Amino acid sequence: MLQIENELNNIITNIPPKFRETILQYAISIKLRADKGELSDTEYLERIPGMVDSIVSESKIERSKYSEKLDW
Repeated sequence: MLQIENELNNIITNIPPKFRETILQYAISIKLRADKGELSDTEYLERIPGMVDSIVSESKIERSKYSEKLDW
């Protein structure tokens, strides 16, 4: 845990001050979600049958294979 805290501190130290308020607000929102016992985004997606396999499968496709425009 200490290693993670040190890494977070190093990252935050190197982020320009104008962005630190955004980081604080994001950290507060994560803490509120954790306090309520909510699932993380990853945990939520992992509970949807077939979602992990779908994400892994799509991540292996080259970006150039996708269209620049959406059909919808």
